[in-house]
Amino acid sequence: MSKILVTGSRGSIGSRLVKRLLDDDVIEIDKQMGFDLLTYDLPDVDLVYHLAAQTSVESSWHDPLNDSFNFNMMVRLVQRYPNTKIIYAQSGASLELEVSSPYGFSKKICGDYLKQFHNDWVITVFPNVFGQPKSVVDIFKDKKEVIIYGDGSSIRDYVYIDDIVDGLVKAKDWEKGEYFMGSGKGTTVLELAEGKIVKFMPARKEQKESILPNNTPNWSPKTNVLEYIK
Repeated sequence: MSKILVTGSRGSIGSRLVKRLLDDDVIEIDKQMGFDLLTYDLPDVDLVYHLAAQTSVESSWHDPLNDSFNFNMMVRLVQRYPNTKIIYAQSGASLELEVSSPYGFSKKICGDYLKQFHNDWVITVFPNVFGQPKSVVDIFKDKKEVIIYGDGSSIRDYVYIDDIVDGLVKAKDWEKGEYFMGSGKGTTVLELAEGKIVKFMPARKEQKESILPNNTPNWSPKTNVLEYIK
């Protein structure tokens, strides 16, 4: 039995991951539990899943100082666990050519810091994850009327949350490296809104296109986003 630390364990992805790690001794840390990763007395563990983060692109424009905690949390983990494997949940918004928000930049420098100052790491780069409340896919699902910011031509790669969790479980055995967990397929917002009444609003500060490949050794997404939303 391995002793595993999961940060952000009460989030949509973290809570599902914890349920999949039943054969292990899992230690949870989450702000919702009243734990501050920067001050918590971190125990000795065999593996770290680092999922905790400020995750809103939009709010990062209004409160960019909040995104600095993303970096501080990574520094704390690297300092505390110099010889322990860290699996870091990266965002497609952090890719060098796609960094267009304080959130994306904060996630990018976390990954850069981990690569530079730690010896045993796996970085899992997520596309847009649906099957959770904040996903535009789930906001649109079962709605007759929806709001689209911009003209709806923005293209995103959408992967189902349970498929992502499957990949995270397998990542325990992946060699040191950066793994993109995309489908390689793009879907426009207009495609997600097909058959619905659409109200258009001014565009947000976001990239027009974000599609991730899949370079993992033994994982692939299974759920089709358009079948899911219909």
